[in-house]
Amino acid sequence: MAGNLISETVGAWRSVLSFLADRRRSRAATREFWAMGRDECTGILNDIGLSRSEFDDAMRLPYASEDLLSSAMRSVGIDPDSFQSLQAAHCFMSRTCITCLHRRQCHGHLAAFDFESHYQDFCPNSVNFADLLVDGRSQSMAGKAC
Repeated sequence: MAGNLISETVGAWRSVLSFLADRRRSRAATREFWAMGRDECTGILNDIGLSRSEFDDAMRLPYASEDLLSSAMRSVGIDPDSFQSLQAAHCFMSRTCITCLHRRQCHGHLAAFDFESHYQDFCPNSVNFADLLVDGRSQSMAGKAC
């Protein structure tokens, strides 16, 4: 019984420390982003369809400073560096991922290397991934401009 209590206490402390480290990284990433200059940052946010307040809200989500979209794409077999993947991602997948309320779950599955087995259950980009996997490009996104 005491061993179980100690184990649970250690797990809780690890969670707290992980949360605090994540908050610190997110604040640093936000500072670095805005340090690029207001015009450049506004342009980037406009490209992915985010307002400043939406960006600020998204940076409060778990693992906000991490690029989960590229990792998720690789996990399901999509090359995020290919032209088609980047074009689709910049149009709306980035915005969807940045503002996703399932980032903690996504991060956990990516860390456990089992994202590809579970993402259909929670990921709002799952249909977009399926589209990109069809012949290596998106059928339903083809021809859509950002």
